[in-house]
Amino acid sequence: MATVADRLLQKSAGAPSAATREEGKAGQGVLAGLGRLLAAERDQWPLLVPVALGAGVAAWFLLPFVAQRQAALAAGLGMALLGLAAGGQARAWLVGAGLLFATGLAVAEWRSLSVAAPVLHHRVVSAELTGLVEAVAPRRGSAEVRIRLRRDGDGARFDISAPAASAADVAPGARVALVATLEPRRLPILPGGFDSGRRAWFEGVSATGRARGPVRVLEPPEAPAPALWLGGLRTAIDRYLLSTLGPERGGVASALVTGGQGGIPEALRSAMQLAGLAHLLTVSGFHIGVAAGAAFLLARRLLALTPAARRRSLRAEAALAGIVAAWAYVLLSGAQVPAVRAGITASFVLLALALGRDPFSLRLVALAATLVLLIRPESLVSASFQLSFAAVTALVLLASSAWFRRWLAPADDDWPVRWAKRVGALFVSSLVAELVLSPIAAAHFGRAGVYGVAANMAAIPLTSLLVMPLVALHLLAGLLGLEALTAPLAGAAIDALAGIATRVAALPASSVEVARVGLLPFALGISGAILLGLLAGPLRWLGLPLLLAAPVVHLVAPRPDLFVAADARQIGLVSPDGTLFLGRGTGRSFTARSWAEAAAAPAVRPLREWPGARCGALGCLVEARPGTVLLFVRAEEVTDEPALAALCARADLVIGPSLPRSCRPRWQALDRDWLVRKGPLAITLATRRIRAQADIAGDHPWSPAALPGRQERLIGGSRWTEPLAE
Repeated sequence: MATVADRLLQKSAGAPSAATREEGKAGQGVLAGLGRLLAAERDQWPLLVPVALGAGVAAWFLLPFVAQRQAALAAGLGMALLGLAAGGQARAWLVGAGLLFATGLAVAEWRSLSVAAPVLHHRVVSAELTGLVEAVAPRRGSAEVRIRLRRDGDGARFDISAPAASAADVAPGARVALVATLEPRRLPILPGGFDSGRRAWFEGVSATGRARGPVRVLEPPEAPAPALWLGGLRTAIDRYLLSTLGPERGGVASALVTGGQGGIPEALRSAMQLAGLAHLLTVSGFHIGVAAGAAFLLARRLLALTPAARRRSLRAEAALAGIVAAWAYVLLSGAQVPAVRAGITASFVLLALALGRDPFSLRLVALAATLVLLIRPESLVSASFQLSFAAVTALVLLASSAWFRRWLAPADDDWPVRWAKRVGALFVSSLVAELVLSPIAAAHFGRAGVYGVAANMAAIPLTSLLVMPLVALHLLAGLLGLEALTAPLAGAAIDALAGIATRVAALPASSVEVARVGLLPFALGISGAILLGLLAGPLRWLGLPLLLAAPVVHLVAPRPDLFVAADARQIGLVSPDGTLFLGRGTGRSFTARSWAEAAAAPAVRPLREWPGARCGALGCLVEARPGTVLLFVRAEEVTDEPALAALCARADLVIGPSLPRSCRPRWQALDRDWLVRKGPLAITLATRRIRAQADIAGDHPWSPAALPGRQERLIGGSRWTEPLAE
């Protein structure tokens, strides 16, 4: 009896039962197992610093509304506090990840606030502008130039397009006067697509426009600031290359030297993309590496001729020369994100060589990514950042792998074997880079090259050994007035590069069209690749199911059946077989091409050719899907309102620029007034889901739903920036 009573007293006093003790042991075992898994990744933590930081930056851009971003900030800080209560490896991981995630949100917020500028929200037919020219660059695919103008008085920036002939004397640092038609910043062509308005916000551009008449130079450039001096130098180099090498050759040479791609003909640009060679037209790791490496080797050879070479190694001085050359190239090319990233990486690689350390280190890549995200967090959502860092990470992983090092290790091989190894290394490197970059390129551009490995095998050596040195020689010859001697050589090398691109692009099935990739499959693929590439222990295999799930989710995800332009003047209806039917036009516009790429449409046809379509003076009435009748109204102003009202009553969905109140369809009427705060639409007819750009951008300052002049802040109330009132 006493024993039973004692047991009852123990239970009533809260003594743990056997089951409770077993549960406690199981919990301790789980924590201990997690601790061992995290301990295996201790050396990988520095590589995950930009990942956690980038996750916070991505959250700031992807979460539409400030309340959601505030909740994410609280979650990051809460994770850090939770880590303080944990022990062992979990503490360091939770505290570090939480603080870095919160820092990413804060850095993106700070950057957005720091670049805030007044924004134009309406069209101005004739505006007189006077101000300082900050940059001049050729416009892509046209005989025009883009002038970045900072207006006198309020300092507002405008991007003005003007005929190249009327702006021949315009250079950075000059004060000019012009009359222009100004437009608000453009919205994306489709929801979630490339947002030029977001880019303009972070560049501090208030509006775009087109000059109406000549651009008058009031004051020529005089002792400009360093940034304007570099801009003037870039403009002078572009004009020199275009005038001495011709439009096509000069456009490619300008892209290699100054990073400006506006002078490249559209046909050649498309061929370079299809051949997987578009990266050669963007000053990035390859170009900076060639310049820095050439300067390092040349300086080392020259220093070897000095008496100091007999007393000590001069690698530090040669490395300094390479670093100077790398950053000179970065600044000359406009300090774009790929070039800055490459400059940082090249600097650390050369420092590692000078100190006798291993230059192929992922920690150098992680450091470069961290610095870029802290300085320009908006670069994370750009294709250039993702492509450049993915490529360099994959190549460093390859170069640091044991089997690859054994393959290229010095051995007593004959010269044919050594060269075969080098060619094989180039092939493997190109294959790895292509496998990594193709999914990202397909997600951003809707297509992926098939023969990129073969094209790069030929184009990369040609560019590094002939094209770039000959273009540099042509620039030096211009200083001496000898450009006529070097122009044929540089032109022939560029023609050879263009020939590779056009021949590869002309091959059968040279590219694969991919329907627009949604956020979920893209995030799954990136997360899986990061886990597999950056972790070293058993946790890395968590990335494999994520990576495999990405294409499956992409294939089964529902796709929009209907695209609607932001002004309701154009629609794109996708048939069950993928054909895109346009409400107006022939399919040659940029909007039509973008929709066709997003839908991976095999053909583009007019809406009147839709089976069973009934088209007349007012517009077209079609059965878009079984049970869903669509009416597209072409007329800008409706004159026969009763006839339109009768057609609207027969339709489920009506779209047109200006619809009267008498137009009452069974489901929804969409006109310009309805879309002004929504932006472009993507509609899934089966579920009747309407996805608008405003739903994605939310209250970010570049969103169509954002109130003019008002910017919601992560901490504190909203901030007011006076909009332009012209």
